[in-house]
Amino acid sequence: MANPAHRPRARAPGKGRIASAARRLFARRGYAATSMADVAAAAGVSKATVFHHFGNKRGLYQALIADAVIGFREQVVPLLDAEGETEAGLGAFAEAHAERLDRLQGTMRLIMREMLEGSPGSLEVLRSGEMARNFSLVVEALRRGQAAGKVRADADPGLAAFVLMCTSWFLFQT
Repeated sequence: MANPAHRPRARAPGKGRIASAARRLFARRGYAATSMADVAAAAGVSKATVFHHFGNKRGLYQALIADAVIGFREQVVPLLDAEGETEAGLGAFAEAHAERLDRLQGTMRLIMREMLEGSPGSLEVLRSGEMARNFSLVVEALRRGQAAGKVRADADPGLAAFVLMCTSWFLFQT
């Protein structure tokens, strides 16, 4: 008979379920109109569990924004690094970015709400440099494409990256 001390423990209500519920609520209602009690109820956990995982409402909100921005860099930006394959890299990046926008609609709504309205709970996350770092990586990929002769030399890489971001938001909204 197996030793009960070595039996796998039942998994405690996780951060993922809480984050998913919070993402939906913050995206729909905004930071100020969403309470920790709302998040706990939507996740099916106690408020104490939410506080245990995230510390406070600001910590929860900042974790959601940071996770989305860092997740974008980890999933999508590496596609731009194909050595000598600028066209393929940009194509793969655009395809993966569109797929990510579609798959993570709640997260994208949350970030758009944040950028357009600027809730007090997370503007510092957007200003933290993570989003700027992602933008810079896209600009650098376009510059590498220019150096390789795959992107027009007279195109402004910063403007092109900005237009790409705006186009993505437009497509997401429509």
